[in-house]
Amino acid sequence: MNTNKIQPQAAEIEDAIIGSIIYENEAFDLVSGMLKQEHFYKSSNALIYKACYNLATNNKPIDLLTVCTELKNNGDLEMAGGSYYISSLSNGIGSISNIETHAAILIQKYLLREMILLGSKIVKKGYEDTTDCFELIDYCGTQLNQLLNILEAKKAKKLNELSEEVLIDCFKSLTEDKPSGIPISINNLQKQTNGWKNGNLIILAARPAMGKTAVALDYAYHPAKNNIPVAFFSLEMTGKELAGRLMSKESGISSQKINNNLINTYELTALRNDCKTFKDLPLYIDDTPALSITRLRSKALRMKREFNIKMIIIDYLQLMDGANSKDNREQEISKISRGLKKLAKELDLPIIALSQLSRQVELRTNKKPQLSDLRDSGAIEQDADMVIFLLRPEYYEINSYLYGNEEINTQGLMIHIIAKFRGGVTGEVRNKWIGETTSIADWDNPF
Repeated sequence: MNTNKIQPQAAEIEDAIIGSIIYENEAFDLVSGMLKQEHFYKSSNALIYKACYNLATNNKPIDLLTVCTELKNNGDLEMAGGSYYISSLSNGIGSISNIETHAAILIQKYLLREMILLGSKIVKKGYEDTTDCFELIDYCGTQLNQLLNILEAKKAKKLNELSEEVLIDCFKSLTEDKPSGIPISINNLQKQTNGWKNGNLIILAARPAMGKTAVALDYAYHPAKNNIPVAFFSLEMTGKELAGRLMSKESGISSQKINNNLINTYELTALRNDCKTFKDLPLYIDDTPALSITRLRSKALRMKREFNIKMIIIDYLQLMDGANSKDNREQEISKISRGLKKLAKELDLPIIALSQLSRQVELRTNKKPQLSDLRDSGAIEQDADMVIFLLRPEYYEINSYLYGNEEINTQGLMIHIIAKFRGGVTGEVRNKWIGETTSIADWDNPF
């Protein structure tokens, strides 16, 4: 839709902000959390801001010479107006005390331009015969929510406000008899952690065949049964395989028989009846392979908006794609784990990421995993709020296990080893491993 009108903009303010960033040391820090390249209407200013952002990201100083050099290295100097234009931006600099207000004006102009663009798309779709009315309404709502998210920048809170929030959480826990975090089916683990906390990155790590996926499914399935929406990203197994495992858990029929289509007529009938509750479970499984952290974030934001998910589980971290092909694998994993932690805080929900352990466990007489066994990167340990290892001594033909002061038989034994717990107590929690249905239960469960 062409109205022959100039789009909303604030060119003088753009020039003043870019000039301040180049000539005032503190200016970039004041606006970097608000402004993005696309917020600038003038393409020259957008390129200059991009150069400033790149310099700051690489811990380099921002000044006229470094900005011009960065633009020249990227082949953008002439498109950005050349050295003369960039130096002329100093003419419009005023006090940087109002720079955040000026940045907010730019964002508002950008939002108005985006609204005009969205309106044009809606009008075009509305005239198309194939457009479904309700799909168009849903599209409008989704796009508007994305625009609103731009305005939702977190601000610092006073200590008094935060302490009041802590007291409210404690009061709710007492009066509502509910855990402060996402509930866990294993009672002893629930008591130890009081549930998975919002904003936390939890690493669940083990060697192959220890039952990581089965445990992760239980972590997802239990809150979903309590009507808490959960997103499960499976990079290794298909969605159908995971569904088969949960059907096995619910029905007691062997997961191997279900996934290999070996059940008889009687079992099929029982399976249908036992799994009727799945219809209402808010458990969303995405089996897209080789997800990057950027794509995961996009999918997670959409699920948060559409389904109001309260927890994310990723199976598993080492199968995610790195953001930069030039990085070695350790650098890639570091960026992925850091990205997951940032996403947990951004969405204000717990993220549980499964992780492989190195072969060092197999080479030791004592098979207990250690934090140094985390594969590919020490950054995983650093970024995680909690690290849990899984150990099934029976797998290594160990017949007895010292649990506390008690020597216990290892048949069907699984140990949750909490090796790191930021703000909590580390230790061990035992539970039962049910091999036939690849599921877990409380240790004192009669199964």
